[in-house]
Amino acid sequence: MSFPYTPPDFLQNQSIDEIHRRMMDALPDNIDKSELQIPWDFTRPAAIEKAEFVEFELNETIKIMFVHWAEGRWLDLHGETWGLTRRPANQAFGYLTITARYGTVIPDGFQFATVSNLTASVLFQAMGEFSFTDPELVDTPREITMLVPTQAVEGGRSGNVPPDTIMLMVTPDTNISYVTNEQAFTGGTEAEEDDDYRQRILDAIRYGISYTGRDADYVRWSREIPAVGNVMVEPEWAGPGTVRVFIIDANGVPANDQILQAVYHHIIRDDDRMQRLAPIGATLTVVAPQPLLIHISANVRLFPGQDILTVLERFKNNLNRYWLRAATEHHTRDVQNQLAQNSVKYVFIGAELAGTDGIYDYEHDSLLVNGGTGNLIIEIGMFPVTGTVILNVVS
Repeated sequence: MSFPYTPPDFLQNQSIDEIHRRMMDALPDNIDKSELQIPWDFTRPAAIEKAEFVEFELNETIKIMFVHWAEGRWLDLHGETWGLTRRPANQAFGYLTITARYGTVIPDGFQFATVSNLTASVLFQAMGEFSFTDPELVDTPREITMLVPTQAVEGGRSGNVPPDTIMLMVTPDTNISYVTNEQAFTGGTEAEEDDDYRQRILDAIRYGISYTGRDADYVRWSREIPAVGNVMVEPEWAGPGTVRVFIIDANGVPANDQILQAVYHHIIRDDDRMQRLAPIGATLTVVAPQPLLIHISANVRLFPGQDILTVLERFKNNLNRYWLRAATEHHTRDVQNQLAQNSVKYVFIGAELAGTDGIYDYEHDSLLVNGGTGNLIIEIGMFPVTGTVILNVVS
């Protein structure tokens, strides 16, 4: 969320010419104050310096004093006063299906890579040492297949790759015959941007910092973990003392196992109860909502020179932002009402389509959302996710 900045009244009308005019007006009238004369030349540099100080430096000073307008390291300082730090980039996570000769050992950090076509390969590494053995097998097979938890070497969205793209070993091992990711890797996010960080700080200011275990506390604690986007809290979902939180990652999709475990550990601290955030007696469950696939089709008209594939990606990005809004528009209400009554609104999807850069217009009667033209209810424990999107270009 960004906040427009308007200079206060006392910093208005402070351009070089306005300041210099006031300085010249203050000089005696019986001297030559015309341009390039000594009085004019001697006062002009002072007007330039003052204008720069007033128009730029004072305004920038005011901005860094307030969370609403501070940026970069100045915003970091505001966050630290509330015990909030900017979240670093997060590495994408997923599981590789690997088939290897029985007895093969994959060392911790063993690297894999995506197939390189027009883009550079993305590197991934095994999270631990894995031995391809199974003591429960009576007969030793020639090969064995395992799921190996793996994460991107570098943080960022580049690690969010689709299925069947991680198929190479950086250092080939002849004992390994097959490698692929049967599911997409998710959770890779860039370092937290100013606007997202600012919103977390403003939420802390608005709701306060407490450790009583209210809904706002669970939201704040969860969002301290890198890659967490939106959080929905369901208190007493399985009786008194139980709390369930649904986690959406910062890319607008249900969070992966790694993020869910990080949130749980951060709040419960099962390895160090002295660092526990949740109240004593609270039982926490951290899950990702079930995806509610939204399939969309429409006939569109493009502005000249626009490419449909580029426009399609822009529309999908707009949709992902709308899903977050749709899931949180009743966030201040009772959670049962919030999660059960939220909806994906047909008219809002049309608005996102019409507002996509490159789209001149669309045929309103052609827009179908899951095959229809009505709103879709977001049931408790579900989150809208972009499914198949088809945009047909018409003249």
